[in-house]
Parts: sequence; structure tokens; C-alpha cells
Amino acid sequence: MNDIKKEIKQILDKYKLYCLSIHSNNIIPNKETYEFNLEDLEIINDYNYVKLTNDDLYKRINYINYVRLSYNVLSIIDKKIIYYTYLDEDYNYDDRYIANCLGWSVGYYYVKKKETLMRFAYSLGIKK
Repeated sequence: MNDIKKEIKQILDKYKLYCLSIHSNNIIPNKETYEFNLEDLEIINDYNYVKLTNDDLYKRINYINYVRLSYNVLSIIDKKIIYYTYLDEDYNYDDRYIANCLGWSVGYYYVKKKETLMRFAYSLGIKK
């Protein structure tokens, strides 16, 4: 399980850096469905301040969309767990806070978090 967590963390760290590199405005999901919008190469290419080649930009947008599509197929509860644990760096939530927000005990939260990580690993294609 630790290997899966580590790999998911690496994928999400790369995802966040790629979002920064293309100056994405879509880094916060819709607060009702917790889904992310997909990036569009044409819209991003219109910004003059993106200094990447079209090939690099295309690869980064595809990677961002790969992570977002993998995330978007999860249930809302799974999305919340992934978002609050790995993606929302503004507040740096701890596990007790997330469990409390979801109305769960910390023990139950850990069980659900482990299940969520497995589902996310499958959706990312890193677990066979």
C-alpha cells in the first residue's frame, strides 16, 4: 500500500507542477460534484506568456487531463478524500479534520481512505 501511496503522490505532485507551468485557472474543482474541468490546448495556447513549445504544452495538457479524467470517475466521497488529502494545499487539512468534515470516526476514515487510494490507483492505471 505504501508503494501505491508513493506513486499516487508522485503523479499528483507532477500534476500540480504541470498546472502551474501552463497557468491553469482550473485548479479548484466544482464544489458540488468535486469534478475538474478538462484543459483545452486552444485556450491555453492563446496566452502569450506560456513559453513552452507546442509539443511540450500538448504533453502537459494530456497529462493534466489524464489525472483529471482518472479523478473524475471516482465517487464524490472519493473525490473529497483525494482533494482534501493531496490537492488542496491552501489549508493543509489533517486526517482528523477530514474525518470530522465527512462525519466519520478517524478509524473509519482510514479504512475509507485506503479503499479510495486503491480505486484511484486503478483509475490511474497504476494498479493491475
